Amino acid sequence: MSHYDRGTQDISAHQATYASITRLTLWSGALIGFATLYLSLVFAGGMSWMTSLFIVYALSIGIGIFLRRGGAWFATMTGLAVITALIGFAASMISSAM
Repeated sequence: MSHYDRGTQDISAHQATYASITRLTLWSGALIGFATLYLSLVFAGGMSWMTSLFIVYALSIGIGIFLRRGGAWFATMTGLAVITALIGFAASMISSAM
């Protein structure tokens, strides 16, 4: 029969997996929440896309500061805001040309 002492098993791999899942859930939830807020402001709220983008970007930076997120958070949010702005400008140019 094996001898087992409670609390002596190495659980560092389990802790790393739990931390990764928690981080993935936080990022996914934040991205889905910000996308939903942005689309709600544009389509349901009747705001312009640029104003909505500014509000959601400022909120994401504020939440990043409040939750003490790292540089990856701010780089991701800034990158997504820039991509959204470029797509918005391109769509505006195309729609005005037609």
